[in-house]
Amino acid sequence: MILVAFDTETTGLDVQKEHIIQLSLVKIETDTWSVLDQRDWYILPEVPFTIPAEAEAVHHISKDFLQEHGVSLRSVYDDLIAFTDGCDFLSYNGNGYDAPILHYNLARLGLDFDFDGRIWYDALALERIHMAGQIDPTTGERYHCNLTAAYTRYYGHPFEGAHNSLDDVMATIEVFKAQVAEHGWDWAQRDEFGFISFDRWLYRKGNYYYLSQGGHKGESIESMMRIDRSYLEWLVDKCPWTDDQTRNIIAPYLGQTRPTTPTATTKAASQPSSRGKKRTKGTITDADLSLF
Repeated sequence: MILVAFDTETTGLDVQKEHIIQLSLVKIETDTWSVLDQRDWYILPEVPFTIPAEAEAVHHISKDFLQEHGVSLRSVYDDLIAFTDGCDFLSYNGNGYDAPILHYNLARLGLDFDFDGRIWYDALALERIHMAGQIDPTTGERYHCNLTAAYTRYYGHPFEGAHNSLDDVMATIEVFKAQVAEHGWDWAQRDEFGFISFDRWLYRKGNYYYLSQGGHKGESIESMMRIDRSYLEWLVDKCPWTDDQTRNIIAPYLGQTRPTTPTATTKAASQPSSRGKKRTKGTITDADLSLF
């Protein structure tokens, strides 16, 4: 199997408005876990931007550095498409963060990327399953599942270069390799890995979509029609940070049509295309920095 492992460094945590400033991708062959090729770009946003001090303290990428060494995301777009063509993906929390922020960064430039029809392996999700309910005897608390903690559990020492996206990618590959060695490939196959929720309102399991945040977290769209239809109506019509992708999945169940985008049902088997849609404004700032 050929996978592209990827990671980003960014100006902040809001997937809908922040900018990617480093994008790293490593292509691997999973029979031997050998590296086939890689890309590592420092990205200079095309619009005015700031890097908050707290973000720079994490990734050590300054605005001056980007102005000297950065390239535009637009300029590497063709290479990005060619490099990832036909490949599934691997990340550490990429399904909740890096993939959505890549989507919004490309969409702001009017650029398209085929997120559908891929498997998006997320080693963080697997590590949370692996460590569920386990307690660290030295602290009496649940084990941390950030990348550094996971790598240290498997290899006995932390990896060098944390919060440089290329180093994080290499560490992610090693963690995923250890997970597969311990549990097998069948264990790593998850329904959720077939769908990326750009605004992080939904996740997919089996043939249905479920809410992944808010007061009804964990409820399917079908059950919400019985429990609180008005909540779904709010998501589709009034929520300021709902993406068109989520609207297209929920709206037909409410009997609504959205003429500017493809028709969808709530069954995952009829998943709508997520490519090339106009994006709405909003703020999602609940990403946990400790995961990176």
